[in-house]
Amino acid sequence: MKIDEYLQYLASTDEAFAKTQAEVSYGDDMLKHIKGAFVSASKEPVSRATEMFYASAVYKNHIDKMNRINVQLLNMKNKRRTAEMNIDIWRTLEASRRKGNV
Repeated sequence: MKIDEYLQYLASTDEAFAKTQAEVSYGDDMLKHIKGAFVSASKEPVSRATEMFYASAVYKNHIDKMNRINVQLLNMKNKRRTAEMNIDIWRTLEASRRKGNV
């Protein structure tokens, strides 16, 4: 098994993974801020201003950006989970070998 490669991958992607997660969280909060500013600046009733916001290019650009970041995050999350599962399998096999079961 490529256990050293899995461990190295997890170690080398820790910071990028954390930054990507933080960026997703920040993007969600920023969307609320952008929407609030848009609705507050509008002379329309809140419900109409909200509809206008969701139809705006600002909203579309933001959700497109968030989609790209989410795809990146999920890709990293899946690769990291695969590495973690392989490490767990290796641990199980090593424990079995030590007991003489394999």
